[in-house]
Amino acid sequence: MMPVRLQGEARDAASLSTACAYVGPRSPYANPFRAGERGPSLGMPMDASDAVDLFATTLRGPVGRSYAARFARALHGFDLMCTCPLDMPCHADVLLRLANEPGPGGMSLAVYSLEGPPMSHPIMFAAAQRLTAAEERRTTARENAFRTWGPRSITAASKYARHLLGDEAVTLDWEALGLLSFEEHLQAIASLDTVSGQHLELYYTDQGGTERILLRVSCVSCPSQHVHEVTSLEQLGRLLSQTPAWQSIDPRDGGNL
Repeated sequence: MMPVRLQGEARDAASLSTACAYVGPRSPYANPFRAGERGPSLGMPMDASDAVDLFATTLRGPVGRSYAARFARALHGFDLMCTCPLDMPCHADVLLRLANEPGPGGMSLAVYSLEGPPMSHPIMFAAAQRLTAAEERRTTARENAFRTWGPRSITAASKYARHLLGDEAVTLDWEALGLLSFEEHLQAIASLDTVSGQHLELYYTDQGGTERILLRVSCVSCPSQHVHEVTSLEQLGRLLSQTPAWQSIDPRDGGNL
């Protein structure tokens, strides 16, 4: 009579008077593939049947063959017990066929009687799964960065401008500018004035942790543009004194400042 599959824990198998081997979780014969995990196709998570099929296929692979021969010798003639319900697919059924089905060529041939083509080396699937998981983490990080990039740019610009230019910087109306490498490069712009055909704006950038504020003076009707780094409120005044805007802001001539 061919051995059968039973349901139970390791202690249940030990208590039986008949020859029974426990092959469930935490045993040397446990199925390393579990329902709910991603299969080697890197598609949807496996169900119980998929996990059993993958176990059977692995035993035909270049590494699995040595395990298959060992399992067949150790489990021959034993009933096999696992925690899986008897009405669900279980790798114990694979082990039963492996250890007990007769055929020319002995135990090694029993391995090839399992359905499906030989499987690639398990390390290949492990590497593919690790790569996919890492790519999924990077994708999630990029999506999060995209969603928060604008607010982070404005917050960083406001904070740095106040540090560099003082309390008057709270009057600046910063806007996020464009999309570059948004994971690392924050940028925002605050418009100052347009005078005599020149547009003045402050440009904030944080690239790799290096923060800068620049004064950009652009020609409204031509592509000409001048950019100067701002290092303090006084130095900003010095830069503005070289533009047409100075006529309306020079305190000595009744400017608005």
